[in-house]
Amino acid sequence: MASNSTVTEDAAVAEGALDHAGPEDRIVQANQAVRNHSILSGALGFIPVPPLGVALIIANGLKMVHKLSIIYDIEFNKDWGKAAIGSFLSACGTYSISSRLIWALSTVVPPAAPVVSVVTRPVFGGALMYLMGKIFIQHFESGGTLLTFDPEKVREHYAALLEKEGKEVAKESA
Repeated sequence: MASNSTVTEDAAVAEGALDHAGPEDRIVQANQAVRNHSILSGALGFIPVPPLGVALIIANGLKMVHKLSIIYDIEFNKDWGKAAIGSFLSACGTYSISSRLIWALSTVVPPAAPVVSVVTRPVFGGALMYLMGKIFIQHFESGGTLLTFDPEKVREHYAALLEKEGKEVAKESA
């Protein structure tokens, strides 16, 4: 049976990660993974059944964190990944913004809610994945692991990224 490190190395090769990636290569690979998963999350936002679309976006986020873990040679455990993503979403998630906007518009103009939902889910899905990826890249670059991830500590950085880069990603997703 293969050791855990061998399995991780094999997975890294299968995922396209370089065996001995330098810091610049690692950043390029990590940013590419975040970009790809952001685009996919934007597309998943178009699924007409909102709970299914959101579930698939979250599953896509778990896959992205797994890829980032491989790139940064961080031990990955599905349960740790789920916990990190869940705590991130509860502390920083942008879906609350989307749902508040939909709720507000549906109270003012009820027929507008489905239209707004179709537009906001893809935009916020892509932006959320992008920002979450950037937060995990920063955390892994600073030597953090999934077990040491504290979303409360990154909340301010998340808000700054949302203000600075999130709007650009949202426009790109649209």
